[in-house]
Amino acid sequence: MRKHFICKGIYIMLGKKNVPGIISMIIAILAPFMISFYFGPLIFGFFAIVIAIIGIIIVKNDMAGFIGLILGFTALHHAYFPQFIHPMEWNVVLAVLGYGVALANAFIGIANIRDLNGLKQQLGSVKAHKIQGRIESTLFICISTICISYPVRTLIASDPGSFTEDPTIEFHTFLGGIIAFSLFLVKVIPAFSNKDRIYKSGWILGPIGLAAWTLGYFTSLIDFFYYWIHEWSGPILVPQIWPNIYWAIISSIALSIILYFNARAYNFKVSKPALSPKTHGVALILHGIAFGYENATKDLVGSPVFHKYVYPYTYKSLSKLSVFLDLDLNNLKNQTVTDALELYMKRCTEIGMAEKIKINWISEDTFTIESINCSTSVVRSRIPPEEIKGSICPWALLSASLVNMLTGKNLEIMPSEFNEIGAKTELHLKDNVPEI
Repeated sequence: MRKHFICKGIYIMLGKKNVPGIISMIIAILAPFMISFYFGPLIFGFFAIVIAIIGIIIVKNDMAGFIGLILGFTALHHAYFPQFIHPMEWNVVLAVLGYGVALANAFIGIANIRDLNGLKQQLGSVKAHKIQGRIESTLFICISTICISYPVRTLIASDPGSFTEDPTIEFHTFLGGIIAFSLFLVKVIPAFSNKDRIYKSGWILGPIGLAAWTLGYFTSLIDFFYYWIHEWSGPILVPQIWPNIYWAIISSIALSIILYFNARAYNFKVSKPALSPKTHGVALILHGIAFGYENATKDLVGSPVFHKYVYPYTYKSLSKLSVFLDLDLNNLKNQTVTDALELYMKRCTEIGMAEKIKINWISEDTFTIESINCSTSVVRSRIPPEEIKGSICPWALLSASLVNMLTGKNLEIMPSEFNEIGAKTELHLKDNVPEI
């Protein structure tokens, strides 16, 4: 079970579309080891960068691609341009930037620590937290890879006795590399593989991730400012970015404060005003009544009849909502089913009803609708799971109504799979649909 859970997390982070990014990451990791070959680091580093760019074009938020891109540039820099900034200080630069982003994400969590459930209605904060999480994860993996691979490269490229010339290489590799990386995986794999854990276990996963960052961060800074500069047997190093460790730490803190307040400002711009506790209570009652009527109706007429003949004809809801979306339902009839659905759901996200509503066509007559960070999930997730078992997400009802209006086909809606941040529902058209 645990093995399946870990594999699922890795698969979600690195799926089929991420293959170019994965290849780029592998090539970039190998690049520094090619120093004995003629222009080895140059060739490997260049290819890693090119393939990483391809991966990022295919998947805009391709974490593996960004890791390959950074490690590719790092390999080229370390091999051919170390005069611009010392390789060790380059690692410090990545650490200072990454720790600032990690602190900003921690501040967002701390601001909602009493009830992380409240983040669900703060779409701006959620988006900022997600983007910053990807940035900090990318930088952390890059830093850990450099820290762990450095002693290996030292052993391969030179006499094994030189391994002991660096007084900090052992504690830096294990404390700031292996241990920190292991702690970070404890946070990042559950967060990617099961979004529910962001809200249920965020108060545990967040500190674990920050602890990993703190280990890697201070190990890098102490190593550079207190050992490499003063005790390294080679040429004396002069820091080119920060004169001392204090300015490096101040830079991280300043960056975190800027990013945190930027996230707050973005949230104010994107999110609708927060619902008051009274409104939450009313919404909770209405959800309970709706699910109660749904369950009662299914008991009376049976789920198949309910799914096939009741849901697809809720046109009044479509018409009322289209006013807020500034959409003319008649104009949607001139579009394909896919385009009409995507436009409708995009307008719903633009007015703050959800962060994203994904439509995925499995076949000509089967598709899924998935809501992510739905604005009503903050209320719905308060309802005990047994009370909504077999129920259907409103987004599926609206989708079924729209498809029925556009095609005239009957639909069967499967019970929704609810989670902390939304729901996923599969829908079947009972007859063949027009080409989409």
